[in-house]
Amino acid sequence: MDYLWFFVGVLTGVALDSPIRYLATSLRERRTVTPDPTVVVWQLFLTVLLIEFWVASISVSQSDMDLPQFLLFLLLPFGAMVLSTLSSPTVDPEVDQFDEFEAQRAVFFGVLALLPVVSLLREVVAGESIPMDADLAYRLLVLGGALLGLVLRSRRATLVHAIAMLALMGAYLFDVYATVPA
Repeated sequence: MDYLWFFVGVLTGVALDSPIRYLATSLRERRTVTPDPTVVVWQLFLTVLLIEFWVASISVSQSDMDLPQFLLFLLLPFGAMVLSTLSSPTVDPEVDQFDEFEAQRAVFFGVLALLPVVSLLREVVAGESIPMDADLAYRLLVLGGALLGLVLRSRRATLVHAIAMLALMGAYLFDVYATVPA
């Protein structure tokens, strides 16, 4: 399992293709297409989420892990790949990117809500104790944010929610994983 970080890194790289391609294409097509701010923030969120999975895999790969734990851990980058595909917006002046995002809202936030649950389940299967610490608090906040995303409908509320979730994921990455060697 020493090379878990490498395998997850490959999966992360594949999943990162969608948000990075969208951001690059939006920049290239900026004269004809105005990207939706909410969609841009969610793409940035996915980028940070995928980086967090990769860094977490470095931390987890240093522990002994059996096959069930490994498979549960793999559900995290797989879930992120699904999120990347679901939220991959069309860069076309004829397409409302926010409407595209809204069409995938229930599945997107449902999958996002499952990620911290799977992460906690992996620890339970591993027989690890789940301490009341910052890591648990962040995962519960991500779960709560995903559930909140299921019910928000207005463009303004959705944008504020996306910004808050991006800030939360950035704080999680830099707070919990600051000392993990890259």
